[in-house]
Amino acid sequence: MSNRFPFSKSWIFLTVVFTIFGSDAWAWGEEGHSIVAEIAQRRLTQNAAQAITQILRANPNSTPYSTPSLASISTWADEVRYNGPKPNETYNWHFVDIPRQDTHYDPATECPKEKPEQGDCVINELSRLRNELRCTAGDQQLRALKFAVHFVGDIHQPFHTVWENIGGNGITFTTDKLQFKGKTCSADKCSTPPDNLHKMWDTTLIRAMEYNWPTFVDDLEAGWLTTDAAKNDNKDDPVAWAEDAHNAAIAFNVWVDAGATLDQAYYDRVTPLISQQLGFAGIRLARYLNDVFSSSQCPYTPRQ
Repeated sequence: MSNRFPFSKSWIFLTVVFTIFGSDAWAWGEEGHSIVAEIAQRRLTQNAAQAITQILRANPNSTPYSTPSLASISTWADEVRYNGPKPNETYNWHFVDIPRQDTHYDPATECPKEKPEQGDCVINELSRLRNELRCTAGDQQLRALKFAVHFVGDIHQPFHTVWENIGGNGITFTTDKLQFKGKTCSADKCSTPPDNLHKMWDTTLIRAMEYNWPTFVDDLEAGWLTTDAAKNDNKDDPVAWAEDAHNAAIAFNVWVDAGATLDQAYYDRVTPLISQQLGFAGIRLARYLNDVFSSSQCPYTPRQ
């Protein structure tokens, strides 16, 4: 299965500067990744919290009053995907290409190593990072933490688990009087609409639900994170995370064909899925980090 085609770095920079919307390189956007990281930080064990504090304060120039934050490092992985205009070995670690008609992940075809200079996929990298987090030190360990925080978020974004149209980046659409925070939005009102479906999910829908990301976290803490789905979740395998995100996208009918019009019914249908996926990502990231830092035994071996 072919991997996604990278956008030019200059195009990404201009998009970030001149619009409020993210691109494929800014999955979930700053808000989404910050939400996931903050949910996780509130659920760290004492061992994990102490280990992470030490990793984030490894810089001797850190101010003594600073509070290390997972949210503060949650988008770093997007900033290092390119060497100049070319994608590097971390590029493909942000997604996995599962065709829409498939319900299960096939590593042979959906996480190939055809282009080692661009990496394989997010599933493999999350598995490797467990050992790097526990068994390395210094800059390598800090780098692993930054990647882990980001990639757990990425794998829960449904369009990072869909192969077609570069994960929805190739799907353009129009909007029809969407009610964003009580305002009627169309192509010429409220804000510049995103120009593809992937971007719509990365940032626009999250900001439509709640513009301030800390408030979004509080809403989830009082809402979705109190549900049985959240309380009873025990999935810790990145394969299961990817398959669940992929299949949820199908179940919630989030995909549209090019040229479709997104209306209020679409917004109302998909926003519960966004809350679910951000919530799952946060609690699973916490368990991922808590597990890694529960022992110092190296190399890391999964618990049976």
